[in-house]
Amino acid sequence: MTTCPYCKTGNHPQAVKCAACGSWIGAHTPAREWERAREGKMIAGVCRGLANRFDLPVAALRVAFLLTLLFGAGIGLLVYIAFWIAMPLEPEPAALPTQPIVTPPPAPGTQIQSPPSA
Repeated sequence: MTTCPYCKTGNHPQAVKCAACGSWIGAHTPAREWERAREGKMIAGVCRGLANRFDLPVAALRVAFLLTLLFGAGIGLLVYIAFWIAMPLEPEPAALPTQPIVTPPPAPGTQIQSPPSA
């Protein structure tokens, strides 16, 4: 049985992700997916997404696309548009509740039980 390093839950011996918390169990986490970025994008998020995927500086990728656009007979534009179409937009982060979660008071006449003391 494999134990998750984060939540200490037991998992199947060949498990790659924890069944309880969803974190990666293996020694090496897989590379990020090919996704266009929602934050920090200039046009469509292609360069930011590629920079996140390959751990490269986003400015270097933007300069590379610009140079291939100017000096590569427009190849950079075609490649950028192809990536724009092929790369999905990264999912939106989970929204937090806008109002606090409040437990309603017990009904009148209901006995409130306290947890057993240890």
